[in-house]
Amino acid sequence: MSQDVVAQHLGLTRSAVSLIESGKRKVDSLELRSFSQLVGRSVAFFLDDETATVKAQSLDDEDPTQILFSANQVVDISQDRSQIERFAQFHREFVHLARMLNRMPGQCSTQPRYNVYKPTPAAARWMANQERARLGLPLSSPIQDMRSILQSQGVRVMGWELVTPKLGGCFIFSPTLGSFVLVKRNLRDYSANMVNFVLAHEYCHDLIHRQQKGITCDPSRHYRKPEEYFAQWFAANFLMPEEALVPRLQRYLEQGEGVITPETVMNLALDFGVSYTAMLNRMSSKGVELIDAETRKQLEKAKVTNLLVQIGRTIPRFEINQFPVEYVDMAFEAYSLGQISLGKLAELLDVPIEEAKAQLEKRGVPIDLGVSSEDDLFRDIENA
Repeated sequence: MSQDVVAQHLGLTRSAVSLIESGKRKVDSLELRSFSQLVGRSVAFFLDDETATVKAQSLDDEDPTQILFSANQVVDISQDRSQIERFAQFHREFVHLARMLNRMPGQCSTQPRYNVYKPTPAAARWMANQERARLGLPLSSPIQDMRSILQSQGVRVMGWELVTPKLGGCFIFSPTLGSFVLVKRNLRDYSANMVNFVLAHEYCHDLIHRQQKGITCDPSRHYRKPEEYFAQWFAANFLMPEEALVPRLQRYLEQGEGVITPETVMNLALDFGVSYTAMLNRMSSKGVELIDAETRKQLEKAKVTNLLVQIGRTIPRFEINQFPVEYVDMAFEAYSLGQISLGKLAELLDVPIEEAKAQLEKRGVPIDLGVSSEDDLFRDIENA
């Protein structure tokens, strides 16, 4: 079997395979798994018994997404199994690139930032206030961009198409790389006010639920686990603290007729970067009670599209990248160093070969197929 055939299968350059053969380059778990498939052997075949046991454990540790399929998850994600499995592959590729380029971070702590004795609404409010103080965010200031906050705290945020109706996002954590949040890209036409709340919810998991490794989020509030209720309470307090909400509401009432109208609620929702429903939930929640149950029923009848026209405002929209910038940059660096092939680069970026070439040209990176010609490569594959 030629080096070109092996390189093509592993997504490496011929020179990288040559270094492996000469013992000058190590093989990581992802490459070993791929090579074992090529030659029809198990991974354990290439390892002694003791190493095989350690390696199997290592592979499990590097795949925190497997926890998302557990029976005690909030959401049944069977409809998105292929996407979550793809998420697992992405995580493995991230580890692979980081090790290849010596970019592995230090071991990430699984310890919670805050010790919450009991997950109650009062504890959620306390924690939200503590976190705002730690980040230097005044209680009087709305937060309209949770994505920037998560990224500033080392949480990698991604957006993919997901079909499960009740799935708003997923949180995974591994001691190897840290925290990742996968957000439903098609969540209400990708409106910022829906995504913002989901991100605040997932941020709570990063702060105190890392030891669980993986959690799914249901934005419709139908929960089966106490940590999900707590994350929802945290998000509401973090994004809409009473100290900011009440004064803002008071100003709207003074400008109007002193009555809370659907337009009032819509304006508040846009001010705080949340949905109309999320604002209604907050205003009617126990302990806040700015509106009673009967008033809420009346306000629920309003149509958001009509309200936006009436108040002359729009819901902001933004896109979350398919992959973290760090991952994309590592993929291009690995290619430019001759560590991976053009085909592997396209696979990592989930784009056609031509698009990968276009992005290389945009970055000023020379394009090299890694073999003398495509005909030579196909001839090697046929003769393998």
